Amino acid sequence: MARILASPLLLVVHGRAGGVIPAELLDLAHELEVERGAPVRLEALTAAEPPALPAGSALAPLLLVPLFLLPGSHVRRDVPQIAARCRRRGPLRRLPFLGSWPSWQGALADELASLKAQGGGPWLLHHPLEGPLGAAFLAHLEAVTGGRCRATPYSAPNAEDAPLPLPGPALPLALAANRLTDALPSPLGVPLLQRPRFRAVLLEALMALP
Repeated sequence: MARILASPLLLVVHGRAGGVIPAELLDLAHELEVERGAPVRLEALTAAEPPALPAGSALAPLLLVPLFLLPGSHVRRDVPQIAARCRRRGPLRRLPFLGSWPSWQGALADELASLKAQGGGPWLLHHPLEGPLGAAFLAHLEAVTGGRCRATPYSAPNAEDAPLPLPGPALPLALAANRLTDALPSPLGVPLLQRPRFRAVLLEALMALP
């Protein structure tokens, strides 16, 4: 049932080359728009131009949701710039990046626990992070999920970058299909939003937003 005065959503994602948005993200946005009864827009950082945005109101501000899993440069620099642009149009509420949500970290812990039963690890493959903030977040992620973080450049599995096979099961920290998931063998390369547990957690959290 559609909600009264549900806020419009702006989901900020990385996107693929040329601003292409993977199908799993398009499907998520469509389902949210139908179920919430309010506009949902996707903004890809790789796109040449930002999308036209619905204006928020005092009762239903535009909700900016950064769908990033790590506190990299996109979260620290690009998202604040997008927020500033949106505020020039009307009321805005900005949520923390997805990877910091307790419900999302809980889903990672549950998924890794199931992988651990296969023996070894499990590993969390992630894009390399720099600086003390990145190191602190990765240490926190290991503590709350039971996984072992491993920096894996997008060119993996080239031997000089991240030798595979890994010494145990692994999970790529990629919400949607990207160059990393393309390079990994199946089923290792399945992005998180194509896995039922993670799609359900994200959909439930976004549906619960005012």
